[in-house]
Amino acid sequence: MVRNVLAILAALILLAHAQERASPEQYFGFPIGADKKLVRYDQAAEYLEKLAARNPRVRFRNLGLTTGGNRYVMLEISSAANIANLDHLRGLERKLYFQGGAPTPEQREQIFREGKAVVFITNSVHSTEIGASQMAIELAYRLATEDSPEVRTILNNVIVLLAPCANPDGQMLVTGWYNKYVGTPFEGVSPPWLYHPYAGHDINRDMFLLSQRESQIAADVLWHDWFPAVWLDEHQQAATGARIFTMPSSDPINPNVHPLIYRWNTILGQIQAGALEAAGKNGILHHSNYVSNWEGAMAWAGWWHNQVGLLTEVANARIASPVTQQMASPARAGAGSGAPVLMAPPSQPGPDVPLPPPRDTISRSDYPRPWLGGTWRLRDIVDYELISTMALLGAAADNRETLLRQIYEVNRSTVEAGASGTLGFGDPDPEYAALIPLAGQRDSNEAAELVEKLMLGGVEVYRARQEFSLHGAKWAAGTYVVPFAQVFGRYAKDLLEVQNYPDAKTSLVSGDNTYDVSAWSLGMQFGVRTEFAREPLPAGLGLDPVTSPPKRTFIAERIANGIRFPYTGPQSALIVNRLLRSGAAVSIAGDWALAHASPDAWEQATRGFEVTLRNAAGAGAEAGTPLRAPRIGLYQSWTANIDEGWTRWVLEHYGFSYSTLHNADVQAGGLRAKFDAIVLPDQTKTSLMEGQETEALPREFRGGLGSRGLQALREFVEQGGTLIALGEASSLVVDSFPLPVKDLKRTLLEEQHDGPGTIVNLQIDTAHPLGWGLAADTFGFYTNSPIFQVTEGFTAQKTRVVARYPNRGVRASGWLHGEDHMLGRAAVVAVEMNPGKVALFGIRPQHRAQSHATLPLFFNALYWSAEGDLAAGWTQ
Repeated sequence: MVRNVLAILAALILLAHAQERASPEQYFGFPIGADKKLVRYDQAAEYLEKLAARNPRVRFRNLGLTTGGNRYVMLEISSAANIANLDHLRGLERKLYFQGGAPTPEQREQIFREGKAVVFITNSVHSTEIGASQMAIELAYRLATEDSPEVRTILNNVIVLLAPCANPDGQMLVTGWYNKYVGTPFEGVSPPWLYHPYAGHDINRDMFLLSQRESQIAADVLWHDWFPAVWLDEHQQAATGARIFTMPSSDPINPNVHPLIYRWNTILGQIQAGALEAAGKNGILHHSNYVSNWEGAMAWAGWWHNQVGLLTEVANARIASPVTQQMASPARAGAGSGAPVLMAPPSQPGPDVPLPPPRDTISRSDYPRPWLGGTWRLRDIVDYELISTMALLGAAADNRETLLRQIYEVNRSTVEAGASGTLGFGDPDPEYAALIPLAGQRDSNEAAELVEKLMLGGVEVYRARQEFSLHGAKWAAGTYVVPFAQVFGRYAKDLLEVQNYPDAKTSLVSGDNTYDVSAWSLGMQFGVRTEFAREPLPAGLGLDPVTSPPKRTFIAERIANGIRFPYTGPQSALIVNRLLRSGAAVSIAGDWALAHASPDAWEQATRGFEVTLRNAAGAGAEAGTPLRAPRIGLYQSWTANIDEGWTRWVLEHYGFSYSTLHNADVQAGGLRAKFDAIVLPDQTKTSLMEGQETEALPREFRGGLGSRGLQALREFVEQGGTLIALGEASSLVVDSFPLPVKDLKRTLLEEQHDGPGTIVNLQIDTAHPLGWGLAADTFGFYTNSPIFQVTEGFTAQKTRVVARYPNRGVRASGWLHGEDHMLGRAAVVAVEMNPGKVALFGIRPQHRAQSHATLPLFFNALYWSAEGDLAAGWTQ
């Protein structure tokens, strides 16, 4: 009996050891990249954990939980000697980035002599771009087990930080969706919902707001723990053109980025391209439309942190199913337009029709061997990514000392340039620091949150110990100071300053040289007054480092009939919503909220805030408009609307309860009995009405609101409901309701007007309920949304312009063409239909959860919907 038990134990031990060294194919039962086969993230994480067990080259780390509660894992891979000495090597890398101060000459030489090239690799943050999450498994196995000269050189000189997937929740969602429909007519179609619970495709646009758990985890690795010198982020792109994009990206560049970063982007990206060419691959493109100016997406954010940030974009398949494209003949540069000449298409397995042939077939320096068509598989994606990733690691190994010396030079010169006020190339005036005062802020809690966001990005923030003078003005003790003489000074400067988008060619009339957005000034978006020190900070100014996120504070006053507290920003809404949920009576009077709550309810509502509660001398009973918790329905289409996801996050983050409405829910009618407000997120009229009508999608996910849904929304308003339309959704409402509003944007050609993600100046009617708690002059985010003109209406309607563009100077940051078409026009319009109401938002009031300054406009519209029998209070 004992011998049997021992034999079983020995067999289990041998099996465990075999699993630790098993190849991916042996472990999963199919080759990585096989047609119609995917390794789900949690299975990959289990395999990688076993691979790391007792493997001296690999350390497995669980970095925390994702939004969906899954673990975010990372491997640290290097030689056995390096792994045994990892803490020391990490210390050298941190010192390379001046953590704890600039390295001494002796420390600097030790870094060059002993330090390693630290490379962070993130994969498949966009979950339908699934190939990199598969490739990462094979890459880890090769580095952990292979004994070739190439791998030994890499391991001896490089520390690889490998995140097999930067969006684990989404990878598992997509894998489950794909496996459910493989072998059916719906095989390979993308899921009809967001593959990140809130941000969807925008999850890689969250690298400066850092609102999502996945972004925060990556930021901790990048700017608090390891400080890697190189960051590779692996993506996929359209299936019809180039097979892979490698760096460099296209002009214009950003003047705040050190030129050596752009040089290394090019050097390493071209080494990746060269390795692919040497392997006989084609369709390799660089200098594509991924613009070098934009502070936004994943590895791009590394540039302002003095990190080489690389992007690869490999052509898509149909998730894990092959795709076939008709063949085109090559065209010579200068020989014509490059329009494809059709050849016989290759055989296409199954019933699917081949894709149209490639259109870009001209051979040139940035695309020497164009892709001409054929069949493309998941394994092709894995091969291209594996070749290019290994080439990057080999180049980092071969150039280890040069890379370390030049990154040191970037960091050293950044600190010196910050000290002399000359960080930005071509800046007309010196800039030594950013100043964020507490006095004079519309909402000091937004200033505190802005400081916290900077700190999450690794920026060193200080507080002035005493009052000081600068620019002939007095600055109070406690003012936040962000000196640019720090290693991440470029990031702080770029994030806080006004963006003046450069004209890289002859004109940006068409917006061709923007990518995603042209502005991101975070102080403006938060409504926080931020100024730049254009002269050196006073000698002897005492500065205390801010070592933990600033606390949220406010001063409340006891009045005769309750407690009065500021209603001046989105944090105020959080307290209001907590109070309403507790059953407390709450009313709004302009910039103040009035609460009648028990001590326990007040304590729970202000949890997380430092409250100073004082007596208001002589204050008696004060009038206000009573609130109740609005019953909110948020429409969610089957087109994976990112704005809907961000809207959900904003509602949850600030304490609003809501219900999700799909097409059938709206079409069923009876909405007014259930909801006070229905929110239509930013989505085109056609998409709202028609949705996706494709036979590739299961029937239950096809279609849009349709005529039945639209009629149900009309009835909802006619019965007293409030319809809130964000951005492009306003077009549907303007066209479908008898509103005295015209959308001017649709009458303009792109050549006449273009605002591709621009921060604009807004003027607010603070007397209207939608404008309560806002500054009279503030900033909003505009991205080619409707521009409203109020027209003639019915006598029963009351139409108010709640937010408008000024008569001059609409652009605040970014790029805006055809500004004249916006001058004096309406940005937010409220219409009382008696009894129903409509709120139209031409701006994006909750854009990516960044535009805090306009969040109260949206929140007030929700409260406006729940006024019940208090119409007089709302409409006076």
